[in-house]
Amino acid sequence: MAKLYVYQKKGEDYSIPLKKDRISIGRSADNDINVLDPFCSGKHAYIYPSEEGWAVRDNASKNGTFLNGKKIKGEVELKKGDEVLVGSTRVVFDKEIPTHVEMTEAPTSSANVNTILQVEELLTKTEIDTTMKARLAPMDLEKVRTEHRAFAIMSEVSKALLLHQPISELLDNIMDLICTHLPMDRGILMLKEGNPAQFIPKVIRINDKNLKDQTIQVSQSIINMAVDKNSSILTSDAMADTRFKAMESIIKFSIHSAMCVPLWNNKEIIGIIYSDRISNLEQFKDEDLKLLTLLSNLAAVKIENSKLIDQSIEKEKMEKELSLAAKIQKDFLPRENPPCKKFEIVGYNTPCYQVGGDYYDFIDIDPSRLGIVVADVSGKGVGASLLMASLRAALQSEVHAKYNIEKMAVKLNNFVHRSSAPNSFITFFFCELNRKSGELKYINAGHNPPLIIDKKGKITRLESSGLCLGMFPASTYEVKKVTINDGEMAVLFTDGITESRNKDNKEFDEKGLIKLLRKYPKLKASKILKKINEELESFTAGADRMDDMTLVIIQSTS
Repeated sequence: MAKLYVYQKKGEDYSIPLKKDRISIGRSADNDINVLDPFCSGKHAYIYPSEEGWAVRDNASKNGTFLNGKKIKGEVELKKGDEVLVGSTRVVFDKEIPTHVEMTEAPTSSANVNTILQVEELLTKTEIDTTMKARLAPMDLEKVRTEHRAFAIMSEVSKALLLHQPISELLDNIMDLICTHLPMDRGILMLKEGNPAQFIPKVIRINDKNLKDQTIQVSQSIINMAVDKNSSILTSDAMADTRFKAMESIIKFSIHSAMCVPLWNNKEIIGIIYSDRISNLEQFKDEDLKLLTLLSNLAAVKIENSKLIDQSIEKEKMEKELSLAAKIQKDFLPRENPPCKKFEIVGYNTPCYQVGGDYYDFIDIDPSRLGIVVADVSGKGVGASLLMASLRAALQSEVHAKYNIEKMAVKLNNFVHRSSAPNSFITFFFCELNRKSGELKYINAGHNPPLIIDKKGKITRLESSGLCLGMFPASTYEVKKVTINDGEMAVLFTDGITESRNKDNKEFDEKGLIKLLRKYPKLKASKILKKINEELESFTAGADRMDDMTLVIIQSTS
């Protein structure tokens, strides 16, 4: 049976067997995992069974839920060893951490350390430059040997870290290399994660088996000093130094020597490396601190590069998936315009991103009736496209020879209300065209009013007859009628057309669309569609596309 292992900033660690249907995490006392943290929401997150095992979902928390250092959106599958961070509490899925790291509070004072080396200054100083420019004078021989050792180690570590590795493997490799060249009893690599940002242990090395079951207590004051001053810290002979009497974490474990070095990637501090010696009576020296600083800087840059490569791989994978989704969505749209003796009917759709929330369709009801729909899901991107696909499926199942427009609209509204988030809705226009008489029966659920333009350029708007789909349950819709007479046309569109903006932030507007329609009264619908598309391309040249765009024209050809 899988378990959750809970590691709190303060208090005892514990585990929870995954027996229940759902595990709640949050600040409220009735949660399965109660997190007493001001940065945690009352009902912060849930862990529950999924098709593949178990998944975690953030419950619209104020400060977010993090999985392996990344803020999650929606449901994410859990793998063995995955770490969920809620506030300052770590929840590890089905893998126990053998050694726990606890931050202890202690007064921050520069008197609490023996040596402080400013990282930026250290990395740029000529005297530690590993280009071997030092002169071979007898008095400098030891210095040259030290620099040669540092150069050799840096070269070896650089080669070892040359190839890309997944971030978890890279962190393990970094600590193994550091422990090889700087013998220590214990070492910890921590990365800055969460909201608010905090240092989370990622790799722990215990080289003295007698220390394996002990909690590692690290002084928060030393970490704060290393971070605030971007400095490497060395403490030596802590047991003999009266300055450390207040620091229980050092005295408790008889720490003879310790180092704390920031992981600085030449832009920001992304973590720290802490190491100490307890059973090893030889203290760390200034040269060890300099070497660890150099190795940490190299590691920080490599970690940052690895993250960027992982992001690039993830982005490429996502783009492939989006490309596939875009192809599937394109297949949902009409492949051809419907044949009709008395009318020319054309349409097109251009998503803002690869996938979008606009939708139009032509549905054959019977030989004399054609259903035409234009809809716009709130939002853009993948979420909107999924809701659009659900709407299409529901609509296709409702429209048949004996359907009722009003009842169909009510059912769709209730379906969207049940199936979407509270802030999601769909503007929806559906009409039934009588191919012989030109009569148009329609409902308008909060959509941009389609335009009817007659031979003289007069405009009639098909105003809304009900609320957007999904806003409230049990909404009703009034069915209205209009006739498209000889020489007239109806233009259905989404707000992506009228709200398109140019580089000067000027809107195309409904007036721009009407002006174009009046400009080409004798052109066929297909050519009018092309002219509108060309005009929009010209108008928005140099500006980012802001929304999906959909347009349908129904033109009487009699």
